[in-house]
Amino acid sequence: MYNNPSNIGWGRAGSPLSHPIRPQYADGTSSAAFSHRPSARDISLSLFRDERPVPLSEKYTALLPYFLEFLNHDILQLRAACPPESVDISVSPGDPLYGNETSAEMPLDRAQYQHHSGVWADFPRQQINSVTSWIDASQVYGVSKGWTDILRSGSGGKLKTSGETESGSENTAYPALNRWGVPLDTNMKPHTCQYPDIKKQYLFGDTRSNFDPGVYSLHWLMFSEHNNIARNLSKRYPGMNDKWMFDKSRYLTIAKFQKITFDALETLLGPIPAYKSSYNPTLNPGINFLYAGAVQFFFLTMMPDLILTNNCTQQAPHLRLCNTMWDAQTTVAEAGGPEAVLAGLSHQKAAAIDNHFVSDIRSYFYGPRHWTRRDGVAMAIQRGRDLGVPPLNTVLQYYGQKPMTWDDWKSVLPHGAAALKSLYQGDVNQVELFVGGMLLRGKDGGMSEIFKRIMRDQFVSLRDGDRFWYLNNYNGLGCTWDEIVETNYTTLREILIRNNVPVPWGNANVFSQDGTESACDSNAVEPGKCEGGMMFHFDYNTAPYAIPILIPLFVLFTVFLAVVVNRIMWYRLRRRSKKDEERNSCEWGRVEELQSRYGDRVVSITLDSTAKTLTCKAKGGQQKVIQWHKMTRVHVVSCADCKVTLLICIPKDYDLLLRFSSADMRSQFTQALERFSEGCNVTTQSMQMDKKDVMRVAKTEAHRQELVDAFLSSVFSEMMTREKVEEDILVEEEEEEEEGVVEGPQRDPEATPRQVARRVSSPELPTTPHSLQRRKSKASGVERSVMECELTRDEFAAALGLRPQQEFVEKIFPMVDRDNNGTISYREFLNFMVVYSSGSFSNKLSLIFNMYDYDQSGSLSVAEVKSMIRSMLEIVSASIEQEELNQLIRSLFELEEFQAKTELTFEDFQAIMSRYESDISRAQIKGANGAGTGLRKTASCKSFTSLPLQNRGLEIKRYIENNRLQIFYSIMYFLAISFLFVERFITYSRYKFHTGYPQLLGYSLSFTRGSAAVMMFNFPIFLLLMCKNTLTHLRRTFLKRFIPIDSNRSAHVALGYITLIFIIIHVVGHGYNFYQVSTLSPDHLDCLMPKTWLSGTGEATITGLLFGTITGITGILLVVLLLIMIIFSTEYARHHVFQYFWRTHHLYPVVLLLMVLHGTARLLQEPTFQYYLIGPAIIFTLDKMLSVSRNKREIPLLQANILPSEVTNLVFKRPLDFHYMAGQYVRIALVNSGTGRDEYHPFTLTSAPHEDYLSVHIRTCKGWTKVLRDLVMKNQKTPEKNPNLYVDGPFGEAHQDYSNYEVVILVGGGIGVTPFASILKDLIHKSTSLRSNLTKVRKVYFLWSTRSQKQFEWLNDIIEKCEKEDKLDILDTHIFITRFYEKSDLRTTMLYICERQFQRMSNRSLFTGLKAVTHFGRPNFDGIFEHIRLSHADVKKFGVFVCGPPAMSDSVQFACSKVTGKQIFVAYSESF
Repeated sequence: MYNNPSNIGWGRAGSPLSHPIRPQYADGTSSAAFSHRPSARDISLSLFRDERPVPLSEKYTALLPYFLEFLNHDILQLRAACPPESVDISVSPGDPLYGNETSAEMPLDRAQYQHHSGVWADFPRQQINSVTSWIDASQVYGVSKGWTDILRSGSGGKLKTSGETESGSENTAYPALNRWGVPLDTNMKPHTCQYPDIKKQYLFGDTRSNFDPGVYSLHWLMFSEHNNIARNLSKRYPGMNDKWMFDKSRYLTIAKFQKITFDALETLLGPIPAYKSSYNPTLNPGINFLYAGAVQFFFLTMMPDLILTNNCTQQAPHLRLCNTMWDAQTTVAEAGGPEAVLAGLSHQKAAAIDNHFVSDIRSYFYGPRHWTRRDGVAMAIQRGRDLGVPPLNTVLQYYGQKPMTWDDWKSVLPHGAAALKSLYQGDVNQVELFVGGMLLRGKDGGMSEIFKRIMRDQFVSLRDGDRFWYLNNYNGLGCTWDEIVETNYTTLREILIRNNVPVPWGNANVFSQDGTESACDSNAVEPGKCEGGMMFHFDYNTAPYAIPILIPLFVLFTVFLAVVVNRIMWYRLRRRSKKDEERNSCEWGRVEELQSRYGDRVVSITLDSTAKTLTCKAKGGQQKVIQWHKMTRVHVVSCADCKVTLLICIPKDYDLLLRFSSADMRSQFTQALERFSEGCNVTTQSMQMDKKDVMRVAKTEAHRQELVDAFLSSVFSEMMTREKVEEDILVEEEEEEEEGVVEGPQRDPEATPRQVARRVSSPELPTTPHSLQRRKSKASGVERSVMECELTRDEFAAALGLRPQQEFVEKIFPMVDRDNNGTISYREFLNFMVVYSSGSFSNKLSLIFNMYDYDQSGSLSVAEVKSMIRSMLEIVSASIEQEELNQLIRSLFELEEFQAKTELTFEDFQAIMSRYESDISRAQIKGANGAGTGLRKTASCKSFTSLPLQNRGLEIKRYIENNRLQIFYSIMYFLAISFLFVERFITYSRYKFHTGYPQLLGYSLSFTRGSAAVMMFNFPIFLLLMCKNTLTHLRRTFLKRFIPIDSNRSAHVALGYITLIFIIIHVVGHGYNFYQVSTLSPDHLDCLMPKTWLSGTGEATITGLLFGTITGITGILLVVLLLIMIIFSTEYARHHVFQYFWRTHHLYPVVLLLMVLHGTARLLQEPTFQYYLIGPAIIFTLDKMLSVSRNKREIPLLQANILPSEVTNLVFKRPLDFHYMAGQYVRIALVNSGTGRDEYHPFTLTSAPHEDYLSVHIRTCKGWTKVLRDLVMKNQKTPEKNPNLYVDGPFGEAHQDYSNYEVVILVGGGIGVTPFASILKDLIHKSTSLRSNLTKVRKVYFLWSTRSQKQFEWLNDIIEKCEKEDKLDILDTHIFITRFYEKSDLRTTMLYICERQFQRMSNRSLFTGLKAVTHFGRPNFDGIFEHIRLSHADVKKFGVFVCGPPAMSDSVQFACSKVTGKQIFVAYSESF
């Protein structure tokens, strides 16, 4: 219902102030920066006083100024501008109150205005009134219907009461508490520097009801009056409903308030023109900007600094105004309630109308948290400038009054005119309306005439322009004549009495002292001081404490999750190893070896009296065997203070540092060790030390390993410079021979081959101290501890990458150990390495010959040759059948001169191997780390500076050619997210000024909104990338040429990392935003988040933003969930706790739901994520529904086989509607297996499309695959108990496109050959079928890299079958056995000779039995691809399909980029 149907915008909330006269701004439109006007603070200090005693009025009671303030709350509220603007008040350094502070400006926000105003001179800024301008008791009932509905009780037409008291009785005296968190204006309480809790405040219709005790008490009074009227109406009209009763009570309460308002105005202003019984629809009832910018503050001069309660005695409580601001409810309750406050105000004198303001107003008025005490008078002056209020003389002229001159001012202000003139620099026309109006006096000595005129006109227009005024006969409110008459006779005195407030006797008008015998004098009471002091310059823009708090919390939370995951995994491993530890325990209980190379570990100690050895065996098979009988003395050190630790010092080896479960166990072991040593004729010396000394002297395995590493590094380093060392040694030998010191080694022409080999393996180097010292200083520079170190048999074997028990080690160790002391010294090991680095062809053959001449007969028998070959095979865990070995031996004796022999002499052996002289001459011994000992420096080749740049450019060109689609879509993606980020960043930095975001939050909000836009764009893309069925279908269409479908997984991972980056930006940005928001005033918060109710104190705290809003709660949950998903998606987690990766990644519906809810609070903008999500979500849902329709079918398992190398083969029924292509994969889950029905795992099909069954080969690792293998092994005798399968698929991948290329290169590593099993069978089937045109493939190169020929032997059968059926010679297979050392290794060279000999003899491999060529070591992809390129010069594009470890995929990708030129090598990789 509109008040004025012809002008519905007049007087309503949100309407602009009225401007009967043009406002004046510094720039003519909106600026309040008047350079020629003095500071408002300087005016306040110069012209207005605040000292005590306060001049008191002899005419008015203190109730009048508080009622005028209460009235202003009904008709006027100027909120802070949005976006925020300030008209800060300058404070001079010499200010008596604020001068010691560093800040030069007292903060004051400009008033809210219409944004389309103030743009041009004809339409200056128009401020907005946030409440209705009608005198309609909106401070009692609220300014909106929603607010009114909250206040209603719903029963009897009454307003809600606070319910039950602590005693249990109904408390009807007070309104309901604000449990709903209705947003109230709550500034900081300046006396405590805290915000009040709005949920603990009584809920009135005014947001400012808690400002001061007088206003709060009058709110209570009108609330009580409404309920009194409602109760009376209920008795008078018992049958009426609640709505009628409430509306009627409301109309009567408003009518009484209107009547009382004009009573107060007439008391202050004198007679006011009578109402004419009808309203004027042409009269604009808006609030005059002159009233809002000056006159409304007039009541401040009438406010005393104290409120004396009850009967105003000194014993009664009194309230200091400065200590009650924004804390009225609490302070009034402590003073005896609203009744006591109203009683005191009606008895108490108001302050006199003059230029005196109490210090509570002029110096200790409330302020924001960074300036808690401000000057209320200066604020009133500055507000006038903000509203564009013209100077006093301009206003006087408008109202037809005589302008003021300086002479006039001298007569008005005999002692203040000079100060006034000085402040305004002699320009009398610049004196402002508030300043002049407060300094002038009316005819009655009170309020100035100009103020009276403005105020009288304002309220007359409010009355006459109000269609619902209670005296309007046509207001349509249904009030009877009796009710109107009764209202006309209503006074505030009657209402006070009706609500149990004691009022002065004989005083009909409680606003006036007339009839009152003696009003209370507040100067008679000591006021006390204003508490809380002042807080200045809380510069929240330069102290972002939220960032150093939130970011460490974010990092700590991530670390906490990682630690939790690690501990879970550790406990699981601990439970698994518990039985193993019990199994490892020996007769002395649980024993731990400390500081081993594997850390602290549980070991089992065995004392073997027969073999005279001490064995220390750990879990996993690692054991240390000590030959006790070879020692003469052993030191046993007991720890004196810890009682359970024992150190066994072993000469020329590392010590054993053991910890027993108890002191008794240690004592028993020590006694047993002494008896054991005595039986081995070994002296045991026992001693005790403190624990710190034991740990200091112990040379444990970890220390020993460091020494051995330094030993080997030193030897290899010296080999790098051996040429220079040998040259120095030769020079020394020549010098020393001349001096007769050393005789060189003599060659014995009659020496046997074994003696020659002995000399060659350990050549004599100069041993004099002088030459050795010279050699050390020039060649190696190694430390003394390294030079004195000696290698045991185990350490020697480890240095060669072998096991101590292997025959090769058994044969070569005695030859290196020249002094036969059971260890190898630095010099012995160096000499051994020198032989294999620089030895001749004859010397190397002599060494091998004599190693296997067991009987030292000078010849090798057939049995000894077989032993040599088997020992070489043992090195690399290879084996061959006996018949194949016999064939190989026969082939070695195939030369005519050796066919009749049964033994080979050294000369015969040398003649047979002469055809491989170049290979053997280059051969060396490779260490376990793969480094050769013969590290001779090669001559540097001539280089050209242009080649690196050319090669780099060629690599880039090749990379672009191979990845042009990926690059295109990557560029498009980065352009898209850059556009989204920049668009949001610029929008919130430049084009959101009307919202206040840039002014209040700065660039931090721009970063968070930009990152949010990118994340909203990324999350739907995740869904599209996981639409497996859709992507599989797209492979069969022409779109596969334009979409890089094979990159969906890598794109998913890359998208995850990009999203993580923007998550961090978003979180860090909001860390700063939370700080900024938490320091804003309530007005600024209302500007920033107009659609958000901040419950509690009404301020935005970090905890409130995080845990009190749906945006904060969902944001925390999103960060937690995304962190969990990211942590469990790491490679380590996927390999060790796959089920957690599976389960956490299936939280994506929760993440998407939280993303949608995250924006529903509309804190800063309308939610938009749903618009990004809806399209991809529909596609993903349909794709998922297709999978669900398939994976609910149970498929019987036809066959399950346990294959070598921990491989499980599953053969299951092929559904009739299951159509797939070679190279595709399926997702499998087990039915009723205890692994979880929803845990699907992807496996490539190894069956071919033409076969009537489906099969997969699964390598057993951990978790699900181990459960599967255990089930199959358990049910080997009863295969019918094997579980059925859920199968989802097939799904496409790059390998299915092999048939699009003429020349195909298949590269498999380990179990990565599974997709090629299907491809090979399908290819051979198509090429040999009648429909050979099904494929255009002309040649297939299959490169299989495996550790040994025993791994994945199931594939040998498939390859062998394909070789037999390959009539067109399409397939060319190469097998690389990587467990062999590189071809340049001496041992591998011998095996290579055997393989090539057997290949020529039988046309198949010695190791695999296939026609495929067997290679030793890792494949050189550069050379292989170059050879293939030259072999097919007519082919423009080669398809390279890789499946294996990531390192192999990277190597193939690099080789393809390197070889690609005019002929293109396109690589498709799948890693596991």
